[in-house]
Amino acid sequence: MSIQGTLDRIPSMTQESRDKVRANAERWINEGTDAQRADAIIVLKALDDAVTAEHQALYDELKGMAAAERVATAFTRQPLTDTEVKIIEALLANPGSTSRALSAACGWKAQTWHMHFGTMCKSREIYLWPAPPSSTRQDEQMMTGILADLDESNNTWTMKPDIEKAFRAMGLGGKT
Repeated sequence: MSIQGTLDRIPSMTQESRDKVRANAERWINEGTDAQRADAIIVLKALDDAVTAEHQALYDELKGMAAAERVATAFTRQPLTDTEVKIIEALLANPGSTSRALSAACGWKAQTWHMHFGTMCKSREIYLWPAPPSSTRQDEQMMTGILADLDESNNTWTMKPDIEKAFRAMGLGGKT
């Protein structure tokens, strides 16, 4: 059976379809015949190459943009969930607050706001680079540092002014 049709369709496949193709190829590597294993290696490389090409195209598109423009692009292409709206609204309404206070503003306990904020930023990492290095985790970036400043001496958060303006232009945080 020829894999050429699959290879030809990879660029236009949805992520769900790519995930299924990847799962099948990985199954072939583990359980397939020699011919299936060889085909699986080719398919996996094609999937990886497609992701690399798409990331490069996105990088080329975004590289000339200011951070606020990248934020607008990120949250337009990957729209905010209700929880993400809540965490952004909390920070816009309560600048200079701790994660605990921001969690309380959302109706949550402990550091829940911080977890959701980090997850939101990480899920849009491809748009939100370059992130500053983490001061606590070696060889990692502080993805939240693209959107907000953390005053480490007081553990308080404030949205960066240009990012605040971008979110307000998107209708978040009330009027400017």
